[in-house]
Amino acid sequence: IAQMLEHGGGRPATIRHHSKAVRDGKMSEDAVQKLNGVLVRALPQMVSHISRFYLPSAGLHGNGDVQRVTHVISPDTHFGEYQACVKAGVHVVTSLWVERSLMSGLQYVERYFSARTQDIFSGMVVTATHMPTADKEVLLASVMALGGQWREKMRADVTHLILMKDEGPKYEIAKKNPQLNIRPLLPHWFKETLNLLHPVPLEPYLFPNPPMLEGKLTHNDDGNANNAALAVPSSDTHNGSAYELPKPSVAFMRGYTVAIDTQLVYSLSEGAFARLGQRLGEAGATLAKLQPGTGGRGRNSSNANLAESVVADWDSVDILVCQHRSGYDYSKASRLGKIVGTFVWLYQAFLSEKLSAPTQRLLHYPVPAVMVAGMERMVITISHYRGASREYLIRLITALGARYTAKMSKDNTHLITASPEGRKYAAALQWNVNVVNHFWIEQCYQRWKLLTVSHPNFTYFPDLPVLNSMVGDTDIIIDKLKAWVEAPQGSSIAESSDMDVLGDSDLEPMRREAAVNGKREMEMNIDDESGEEMKSVVDSSDELSNGAQASEDALLVLGQRRHTSRAAAMAASKNLEVIMQAANTFEEDMRKERLYKYRKSHNARRSLALGEREDEEQQAKAVSNKRARIESNSSSRPVRIMFTGVRATEQETQQIVSMGGEVVEDAKIATHLVCNEIKRTLKMLMAVSGGRVNIVSMVWVRQSLAQRRWISMDPVDGDPLADKCHVVDAVSEKKWDFSLEESIQRARKRRLLEGVTVFLTPQSEPKLKVLQPLIEIAGGRAVDNLDDAELRSLINASVRVQKRPSFAGEIPPLLVVSCSEDSHMWAMFRPSADKRMPIYATEVLLTGVLRQEIQRSDDSLGNEA
Repeated sequence: IAQMLEHGGGRPATIRHHSKAVRDGKMSEDAVQKLNGVLVRALPQMVSHISRFYLPSAGLHGNGDVQRVTHVISPDTHFGEYQACVKAGVHVVTSLWVERSLMSGLQYVERYFSARTQDIFSGMVVTATHMPTADKEVLLASVMALGGQWREKMRADVTHLILMKDEGPKYEIAKKNPQLNIRPLLPHWFKETLNLLHPVPLEPYLFPNPPMLEGKLTHNDDGNANNAALAVPSSDTHNGSAYELPKPSVAFMRGYTVAIDTQLVYSLSEGAFARLGQRLGEAGATLAKLQPGTGGRGRNSSNANLAESVVADWDSVDILVCQHRSGYDYSKASRLGKIVGTFVWLYQAFLSEKLSAPTQRLLHYPVPAVMVAGMERMVITISHYRGASREYLIRLITALGARYTAKMSKDNTHLITASPEGRKYAAALQWNVNVVNHFWIEQCYQRWKLLTVSHPNFTYFPDLPVLNSMVGDTDIIIDKLKAWVEAPQGSSIAESSDMDVLGDSDLEPMRREAAVNGKREMEMNIDDESGEEMKSVVDSSDELSNGAQASEDALLVLGQRRHTSRAAAMAASKNLEVIMQAANTFEEDMRKERLYKYRKSHNARRSLALGEREDEEQQAKAVSNKRARIESNSSSRPVRIMFTGVRATEQETQQIVSMGGEVVEDAKIATHLVCNEIKRTLKMLMAVSGGRVNIVSMVWVRQSLAQRRWISMDPVDGDPLADKCHVVDAVSEKKWDFSLEESIQRARKRRLLEGVTVFLTPQSEPKLKVLQPLIEIAGGRAVDNLDDAELRSLINASVRVQKRPSFAGEIPPLLVVSCSEDSHMWAMFRPSADKRMPIYATEVLLTGVLRQEIQRSDDSLGNEA
């Protein structure tokens, strides 16, 4: 692939290296070939610590010695830098993009060769023959919506031909030109794939003589090709005998250092630990050194003497073997970008003698320590799944907290079957037992939630028995992992080694010289989740990435645009809505609910702000009464709790869930923010700015759990326990010259940045992507670019506002936020002598959100820019 890229004119990106990976000025072989884990809730500067190549960064594109990556070639998205690539706008494509582009001599559009698993038709170029127009339009829309391309005529780049009979001109072209590797197949394959939202095996649907037409498979009934990849140990992983790994024939882990989670270390006997070290050594790896004075291992060790972590040197660790998504070791390894996998993953790696990303399979990544609510009542049995697939599903069932039974009885709540036939299936229909395929249990595990069985992709069964071979293809949702990784919480978690990461001093002299010469006049101090001063805000959102989007009325082919009939596109869209009901995922339902609630509160605040101005007491009373009416009419209003600077114990989290509450990471849906002191975290700033989140101390959580009811913080209710639950932090309020209570009252009356456009220049810190959710929840719009006409209009409107006598308490329509490094851009904000916009540092936003007012004197970089 590298040779093909260079032959086509591409240039290899500069490899990022660190001192330990370089010997005599050259990259060591081990460093090049090692896998990376994923960064979860890491500090922003950690991206440069883990990435193996240089990503684009603002203001540094002109450094000619550094080739910054524009494309990453990967079969999937399970590599450490993927999230950073998305944020930096780097294309992540499969190798097919390279091959097809070079074969055609034109650069294909990257989105048709996406490495994302949800783009199930990625890389496919489809045409059809001898099909009704309506069916063809449905297929066109389906293929385009899920990452593929469509051709009306047979072309050299077509990969799949859809047809019902092996005849016709298009089929003859495919038959006579085997070098084109065109796969002729039945449309049934698309039907099965769309109903399951997962590609089924191609072989039963391929011409000539597709087995589908005979109603049976010609090879091993649907085979167990996945057995090697799904293999699980036969005994409990916490028993010493379970760590008898297969003897490797090659040193496939050469150069890796493996750490064992502290709880696993203490659960192993001395002999089991020694045998584990021996097997790792035979594979070329070494066990991480234990801290001195850790004490003896084994099940008889006293829990009172257990160390928080037994790992002596985290810098040398490459892999952490861990069972649960909890504890110091898991949090530390996740935030440092180490590979984090279970013993099941390690066992499978020794069987295949190859390392893979643990996030590719559910059981290969640590399981949450908190049980799934309601799953303990589920009794599940399995039918028509065999071999390793069956063992894999049993592991998922027990990990979720449900009970597995080998036999079927009236006590069973669910039957997981690969085929709607047999004695168990007949009994399930008679006893009203839920019948589902394996995707239900896999997605319950993936989302760690008891999902309804009503969605069509859980109750669909293909005409051929192909489901057994599809077990285990569901992966971990990386965006969700931050909910399980502890944020930095003081010296025991957020150590200096987490933050003092290697910079780019050898390749980015511009940034270093700017710091030395004092060009940056002011440092941005924003507290992270641990309360330590940092230069960025921790992003606490946990939104899932958007799914595949349906195509518009234009198709992109080889970078060019050609139009289709609008009527045909509308008809295809209508038909697709009927056929692809399974595409309405659970995340979409959740997003709609959250969006409705957010818009409802948003419109209420906006209407109040746009109405005739009343005096402050009347407005406050109106808002309070309105909220009281809303809450009194909604007794089932969910309690969604968000933590910053503190965290609930596992037992407290379970109690919160049992009382109908939910622990969330998104300030847009939270009802309560729990903290013990005021720190400028993104969660705190968004909670203040939204005006509808109750900011309470841990006393509120513990008193609510003790009372078995949620203590109301609304003065209308007059709850006697409410006074003890407020956050009192006079030191922070004095430091930033504000009152938390007054700021929340101001936010409830009117959003701070209602109707304001905030223009952030490229090198401002924090970056636009970090500040954007904060600006938007405050009612503003965050931009880093405007067309000339809109910019002139906003400047003129802002100048008129500034000239008013009452300007001191009013925010102009345009707020310019910049830094000294971008001073060359300041001239664009003063088109004439009488039109001069004040230019502020980002501190004006952070302090302004806390105070819920923007003061003209706050952190101005100068009107005379």
